[in-house]
Amino acid sequence: MKRAITTVMGSICIFGSMAGLAADDTPTVEELWTIVQDQQAELAQLKQELESSRRQSRTVEVQMLENRQRIEAVGEVVDQPGGFGGGSWTNQTTIGGYGEMLYNDETSSSSSKELDVQRFVLFASHEFNDNLRFFSELEIEHSFIGDDARSPGAVELEQAYIEWDYARNHSVLAGMHLVPMGIINETHEPNTFYGVERNRIESRIIPSTYRVNGIKFAGQLASGFSYDLGIHEGLFFESGNGGELAIRDSRQSGARAEMDNPAYTGRLRYTGVPGLELGVSMQYQTDMTQNGSTRGNIGRDGVIDVMGNPVDGLSGLLSEAHVVYRTGAWGFTALYAEWDIDGKIENVANSDLSNNGLGRDRQYGYYLQPSYQVNSKLGTFLRYERTDERAGSNSGAAKDSATNRTIAGVNYWLADNVVLKFDYQFEDDDARRDLDGFNLGVGWQF
Repeated sequence: MKRAITTVMGSICIFGSMAGLAADDTPTVEELWTIVQDQQAELAQLKQELESSRRQSRTVEVQMLENRQRIEAVGEVVDQPGGFGGGSWTNQTTIGGYGEMLYNDETSSSSSKELDVQRFVLFASHEFNDNLRFFSELEIEHSFIGDDARSPGAVELEQAYIEWDYARNHSVLAGMHLVPMGIINETHEPNTFYGVERNRIESRIIPSTYRVNGIKFAGQLASGFSYDLGIHEGLFFESGNGGELAIRDSRQSGARAEMDNPAYTGRLRYTGVPGLELGVSMQYQTDMTQNGSTRGNIGRDGVIDVMGNPVDGLSGLLSEAHVVYRTGAWGFTALYAEWDIDGKIENVANSDLSNNGLGRDRQYGYYLQPSYQVNSKLGTFLRYERTDERAGSNSGAAKDSATNRTIAGVNYWLADNVVLKFDYQFEDDDARRDLDGFNLGVGWQF
């Protein structure tokens, strides 16, 4: 084949050269032989250049193959759990936190001026894959813990759960989590709400931060609806002291929680209109005494009546509804929550047999809050609150148990996640005990 190509090319070159000669300039034999020798030299040079190109092409092909192999090897390392790329735990783990420091200057029968680092929270989350993740929060309250009244702090595990997306738009979590009720129980970082302190209703009626051990299903439905359904530890009433019949003081917070009678929580939310959230939720518990449980080894003494007899079978239903609306600079938030508890709670007493359950079969609260965002940094609000934790009766210790608060203030965001707060409160209750004063705060989240 090479010889044929050489012959053809040589012929072409010869005839081309001859064609360039005039008809009357016919070359001699010696001239023809010289032309043939020149063309043979040119063909030899072309053959050398062709072989060089082929060698270079083969070298490039080998290099490309080696590069592909190296890339595939690096990809395998990156995909491994301990790799240095997208599979690295450092790229799948998030560390953050939030906190706030508050100053309260309030006056009633006595003056109270108090400065407090109310909470400092660190959280860590990790994404195992696209469908499985872990989330946790660890909180320190009131700076430090000690064995006297000057150290009222606590270290608390606020969240620690595994969440799995078992289907498109549907998930289930297991572990310690925040109960899906109200507005701020799940989202309560200080830069996300108005006012130095959290509102009274979502502190006393919905005992935020309300955290439990249990299982919760959640998902997105069509047309802007979403749902949450959970089964978890319930509240646990005790007669140890006067405060422990309050809803807030009955949280078990996942600490060796009694599970004789779990609680069931469900919520439905609508966010199909921009700027609007509508929500309703309910929680039901068959027995808030946990079958009259007493456990002396951890100081739980159960529930007794005014005669010293054990009490159990106190069922309870918490209902809540809220609206959050934002249009332009204007915002409006409103929430109502109410407990309906078995009437036997009216007979529950403290350990000294003084009646503490009177009127507690009905407890409710609501608030209304318009707000105005002056600019990206400054926002103002006005909030009216009413709570009554003994609304089931108006006699004895339950008489004049309602409290009203009006709070006006401003938030100034130094950055999206750093806020300065000021508000002034006017508080009075049916017993004519006033508590007026101002509050200052600084809060952060990262």
